[in-house]
Amino acid sequence: MTDQATSDPDARPLDRLRAGNARFLDRIAESDDPDAAAAALAAADPYAIVLGCSDSRVPPELVFDESVGRLFVIRVASNVAGNEEIGTIEYAVARWGCPLVVVLGHTQCGGVAAAMERLPAGAEPTPDATGSTHLGMLLGSIRANLGWTGHETVNDPWLSAVRMNVRRTIEQILLWSVPLRSRVGEGRLAIAGAVYAVETGEVEFLEVGRS
Repeated sequence: MTDQATSDPDARPLDRLRAGNARFLDRIAESDDPDAAAAALAAADPYAIVLGCSDSRVPPELVFDESVGRLFVIRVASNVAGNEEIGTIEYAVARWGCPLVVVLGHTQCGGVAAAMERLPAGAEPTPDATGSTHLGMLLGSIRANLGWTGHETVNDPWLSAVRMNVRRTIEQILLWSVPLRSRVGEGRLAIAGAVYAVETGEVEFLEVGRS
């Protein structure tokens, strides 16, 4: 199937999405076993939960080279954990018994940069939150994770802030969720922090959270 939107970078965004889905369907239909290919898409057996950032450069399935259905992915700007994110993690743990949660931050995180009191060189400018209570609340959540103890003296304050944001998110998950904290204490669940380097593709694992 061909479509002008398939190769035209100036096509309307919705047209590009439609064309992309058409190519996806074509690949299923042209596979050696279309029924098996379709069934594989419907299979869900995740062994890990990934709470990651919404940044378009950090798709967990590609970062970890995993197939559809093997990761339960939650994405929100700067991988913060509010009621909805923690509730979603609790659901996945209860539904599939996943033994691992990974909080995945990344270098060059725009949300972390926007929340920093003093932006490091190369960081994106702070977005104007005027008139957006929701964006202001998001930045407030990130700022609450950061603090500034020790950050002014490190070589890369932006990366240091990204790591701190990951660690604080883990702390919040353990503090606010009794079911998850209990599973961690019983040894049935681990919560690991990680930072993906958008410059190289490498994931740095930070630590495993414990109750």
